[in-house]
Amino acid sequence: MFEVLGLAVGFLVGLTGIGGGALMTPSLILLGVSVERAVGTDLAYAFTVKSFSSVIHKKGQNFDSKLFLYTAPPGVAGIATGYYLLKERIVHGDILTAILGVVLLAVSILMIYSGVRHRIKTECFACEKYCETFENNGGNAYWLVIVGFAVGLLVQLTSVGSGTLLTFAVLNLTNLKPNRIVGTDLVTSTLLSGLALLSHGSLGNVDIALTFRLIPAGIFGAFAGYLVSRKCSPSVLKMAISASIGLASLTLIAGKF
Repeated sequence: MFEVLGLAVGFLVGLTGIGGGALMTPSLILLGVSVERAVGTDLAYAFTVKSFSSVIHKKGQNFDSKLFLYTAPPGVAGIATGYYLLKERIVHGDILTAILGVVLLAVSILMIYSGVRHRIKTECFACEKYCETFENNGGNAYWLVIVGFAVGLLVQLTSVGSGTLLTFAVLNLTNLKPNRIVGTDLVTSTLLSGLALLSHGSLGNVDIALTFRLIPAGIFGAFAGYLVSRKCSPSVLKMAISASIGLASLTLIAGKF
């Protein structure tokens, strides 16, 4: 069962950059793993699978260094803040589960809203053509710094956000091609997941045996997802991202009943 889960989530990571936390953590909770160990174990899985997936995306030219510089440094600051909250036991257990549920539900609603409106109306969407490189679209780009910090904090607390929230924000604040957003997001996700993994490991929240059941299938799935992503149009890739987030929300909601 865990191997199938690793394969399915790995495929979505390779395809959309989403899944490391948005699907894996609530799925592990649903299968009876405690929330703290689910978060820590997922981070170990996500770091390994996203490291592999980010390398193949980067080789495929699906990476934008300027976008990375807007989101990665504030994300690291968010990781440090989240570690302090966990170490001091300010947040734990049911609080973590509640945060996870709220985050996924909010993202799902945002995606539905964006789909109904076709796209959020911002200046960066004045043109219909997708751009090959990230551009500073006035004040919009600086919102990514705030998003980066929030994402780092949520990754540390719940393992969710580095793919889900960051991808949504960049999709709606820039007109960068979705495949380049996915590739850049994967590199950022790898960095944030690695840092969060170190802190969760120090807190004893990583199930090593379970991690080694998830990783091999996850790597295979990530490569398959990458191959499929190369053949997807931007609109199809956006649909896959939206579906992944919606599925993650339903998975967690099902686990609460």
